[in-house]
Amino acid sequence: MSEAKARGGGLDSAVTYEDFESHVLQLQDDLTWLEDHGSKAECLHAIEALEGLTSSADYKKACLSYQVEKEFVRDHEDRGVNLDDQTRGAASSVAVARKQSPKGFRNYLVNCRVLMEDTPNLATAFSRGEFTEAHMFTILNELQTIKAQRRTEFDELFAANPNMFEGMGRNRIKDTVRNFILSFNSDPVSKDHKTVEERRFARMFVDKETGCVKLSAQLPLISGMGLKNYIYKESRKLKRKGDERTLDQIRADLLTGYMVVDAPSKTPINLQVGVIMTDRALFQGEREPAFLEGYGYMPAQEVREWISGHQIVNELTFEEMEAKLTPEHIEQIEVRTELARIYTAPGDQDLIAMDSKARIFPEKLKKFIRVRDRHCRTPFCDGIVEEADHVKQYARGGKTSVWNRLGRCEVCNKAKEATGWYEFTMLKGPHSMLMCPGSSTTYKSTAPPATGYVHKSFPQLMADSNWFKDLKSNLNPPRSPDTKAA
Repeated sequence: MSEAKARGGGLDSAVTYEDFESHVLQLQDDLTWLEDHGSKAECLHAIEALEGLTSSADYKKACLSYQVEKEFVRDHEDRGVNLDDQTRGAASSVAVARKQSPKGFRNYLVNCRVLMEDTPNLATAFSRGEFTEAHMFTILNELQTIKAQRRTEFDELFAANPNMFEGMGRNRIKDTVRNFILSFNSDPVSKDHKTVEERRFARMFVDKETGCVKLSAQLPLISGMGLKNYIYKESRKLKRKGDERTLDQIRADLLTGYMVVDAPSKTPINLQVGVIMTDRALFQGEREPAFLEGYGYMPAQEVREWISGHQIVNELTFEEMEAKLTPEHIEQIEVRTELARIYTAPGDQDLIAMDSKARIFPEKLKKFIRVRDRHCRTPFCDGIVEEADHVKQYARGGKTSVWNRLGRCEVCNKAKEATGWYEFTMLKGPHSMLMCPGSSTTYKSTAPPATGYVHKSFPQLMADSNWFKDLKSNLNPPRSPDTKAA
């Protein structure tokens, strides 16, 4: 996942036990000296090496856990017991060996089975320490929801694009895998989302010990995201104006203040919900998932229903039932919309520019950065984009442009000011940044593709496209024999 790890067109072989053991012995000798005499860069490099070693050890634990489960199944078959639950006891045994509670270890063993049987390329990368256990099992948890054949297809996609998860945190990894699986199971996911409308609630509990009232609620996705975006936007706006309250206090006051004030039946809220989807998914009924800003990937069918004002009932599939008009939601909230145009590179999936009719460009630029980056762009950070940060600082001559800015959370925005921390924007390909956090290793952060799972090479697509070939032939028509003779 970093520059120090393996790259190239293919995947290396898995780590053997002998390599693992020799690596441990070498590290023991090196760490003894570094703990007392190592420089900042040397210590950071050693921490990264230890993290890779830990990941390789976690892979070995997964292999052994998979073998334990097989032995339990074999023993139960031989003795003719627990035939209705052949893995009984395996999860608890593995949990005790790992000194953890057995809760959740059945799911852990399912993930180990998927890893060993359906995703050999992911297993190889895991064995080399390119994924932490948390990262790998985030992938496997999502892959459990599709058939083994589809899991193998995803594994082959990873083999062809071994750097597709480079620099990603768990949320971005989950979004990438979910984008893939929604192409195959969007119908049941969409139905599950619709049942939230029936299960919506708001509850209040009086806590006499602390002297407060605790509020919990479950709202449908579109209204819930609209409310969240509104309160978060207004709270940040008040904080920038110098409000002494914390963000959490401001949000609580906004929510309670709005509910207590006598409001009209139609609430004039400036509701903004950002959605990215292809024209094929919007107009032609394709299953390519849509991306809901602040949430992640979701079935395109739900977005089509929101836009059209039609809804398909839960009991029947999308193919079995025509859409029916449901104006109830529209009558609840009066929405003021704003149209902005976002452009991608021709034939590719990368957002490159934004155009808006608003006059204040910097605010629109920040909006574009949030849509393009989705999460904090510091490698492995999944924080919310709170700042539109200059890659090359403004004080050092950095321009206020789309190419020199990226989304950052508040913590990472301050961390980059540390001595020895360098960042550079790469000039070719999708928007990418190289970061050196004061060590000898650089990390790469690439903006996610607007659609699809991985970035495509735009120059290659351009060279192969029919319209480009036709244009070249028109610009350079073949010469006639008379012209050549002259």
